[in-house]
Amino acid sequence: MGASFATVSRTVTIRDTPPDLGYTPQPMVRWLGPRGLTTTAMQVLLSTIFGAYSDKREIQAALKESGESDYSDRETLWIDFLADTGDGFDPTYASAVIARQELELAHGGATHRTPPGELLVLGGDLAYPAATAVEYRNRFVGPFESAFPAPPEGHPETPMFVCAGNHDWYDGLTNFLRLFCEGKRIGGWRTEQTRSYFTVKLPHRWWILGIDLAFDFFIDEPQMSFFRRVASEDLQPGDKVILMTHRPSWLFAHIGENQLYTEMSMTNLQQFEHEIIHENGLVLPLVLAGDIHHYNRYGTPDGRHQRITSGAAAAFLYPTNHLAKEFHWPEAEGTVDYKQHAVYPSKKTSRRLRFGTLIAPFKNPSFIVFVGLLYLMFALVVRFALTEGSNVGLTRALRDTDPNDVVNSVFNNPAGFVLVFGLLAVFIVFADAPTWPRRIAVGVVHWLLQLILLVVVIWGTAALVYNLPRERIELGLFFVEFVLKTDAAAFIVIVAVAGGYFSSQLFAIYLFIMFTCFHKHATHSFSSQRIPDYRNFLRMQIGADGALTIYPIGIRKVPRKWRYVRSRARPEEPIFESTDRALEAHLIEEPIRIAPDGLVVGAEDASAVPAGG
Repeated sequence: MGASFATVSRTVTIRDTPPDLGYTPQPMVRWLGPRGLTTTAMQVLLSTIFGAYSDKREIQAALKESGESDYSDRETLWIDFLADTGDGFDPTYASAVIARQELELAHGGATHRTPPGELLVLGGDLAYPAATAVEYRNRFVGPFESAFPAPPEGHPETPMFVCAGNHDWYDGLTNFLRLFCEGKRIGGWRTEQTRSYFTVKLPHRWWILGIDLAFDFFIDEPQMSFFRRVASEDLQPGDKVILMTHRPSWLFAHIGENQLYTEMSMTNLQQFEHEIIHENGLVLPLVLAGDIHHYNRYGTPDGRHQRITSGAAAAFLYPTNHLAKEFHWPEAEGTVDYKQHAVYPSKKTSRRLRFGTLIAPFKNPSFIVFVGLLYLMFALVVRFALTEGSNVGLTRALRDTDPNDVVNSVFNNPAGFVLVFGLLAVFIVFADAPTWPRRIAVGVVHWLLQLILLVVVIWGTAALVYNLPRERIELGLFFVEFVLKTDAAAFIVIVAVAGGYFSSQLFAIYLFIMFTCFHKHATHSFSSQRIPDYRNFLRMQIGADGALTIYPIGIRKVPRKWRYVRSRARPEEPIFESTDRALEAHLIEEPIRIAPDGLVVGAEDASAVPAGG
């Protein structure tokens, strides 16, 4: 093979990439870029329409019978749970590769040998920012097929089950149903479910119930009817349920981030647990979710109930330092207290990582360009306002310009007026606050700061341009000399460049202050950083004694460079290997063992610190 690198995107580098790879490895989504912002806004709008008028879960029930997945004849069974996998190639591929390896995990002086899961369950959000066929191919199917191209010779594909996440719902679930509900092969895996919700019968009276909460509007009646029938006819009182859902609704009221929390999300899950689990005498020792991109585990004091969020297989990292230490949740025996037992990354690490928000503009250069274009429009507005109806040239006008002139130029021009108050509306809607009066107050303050910066940049640029040498305007770049030979060009370009950077930086400072001081905008503060490290997933075993053991697995550092090595003989081996660092996994905390009677043994130290930080 050749020795050259094939750069398939600006941030994904793979050596000796084959021309027939079949997909384009993608960098992590730039959520602060104009594409990420506009795509998300449009998809949320469309999802609201789909959720209200075109709920495909009801169509599924009318067209397809739900298949039965039964693995209860096994003596033991290994299960892998990954969630939020559809982001950049580096973390997605790294997590998929680790999930296919036998891992020796050391913790507390003991070494645990864990084989790859015989079942793979995915917790949703398999394509960012939108669930298009292209994004599914580039961000999920392609990397997963590269990590596990085919099953070992003579072995069947590994079963795959998928919960639908909110991003999977952004097209009304169309592509999700085509990809995951028609028995298709994805590398060495094969999908088994026929709907966006499913049941899996496990050994020793364990079950997986995977539910679809969509956008928290409601749980559709066909889905409830399906689970009512399963709970009353297939399960027996005392059977143990692992409930899997995309959204950890138990966290939202305590996270302090208004955009995540809706009372409906908690009500829907509580209704399902009460009607399907508790009223049928079933035991619910474990609830798993993704959506929030880190690892956290909460448990009741008696150890009978565990709720784990593990949603960082690939998506941008979410902080842990602002999570509540405890919350209350209704169980069969009444409302119980849940206490936090472990998080990953650690709270100390999370507090350190928040400073990365301050350099978010450099990680999202398209955002600087986008804001610069807005400043360009303001520069044009002010430039024409200064010289309109006057014989005074721009040079004289710039000399006489003061902040009041800039403000009047913006507000007295129809285009400037619309731009300014359009931004006010954007900042109010964007503000993370629990009530509209507070949202308006926060948005207005942010808007005023940005408006002051706008005036300062335009006024300062006017003074700078007026004092530049008249014979030519030289900024130290050889090509600028030909563009900025006039005061007008210099004024407009400098405003756009300076405004694009300083306004983006002010926006980053706003996010940093809001999260640091008020625990608001956590999603925006960390998604803008595009952190590929601190991945995690769960590996679980149902043992011969009927106990369930959970191994929370972390990947501290994700490689950034890869090499094509598909010349290997065995078809199940990954086709790329890392070249810049070793791909290693570790235990986040001591394995959690849920005994057959439902009691949890081990990993009950509430002060547990995640391994590796």
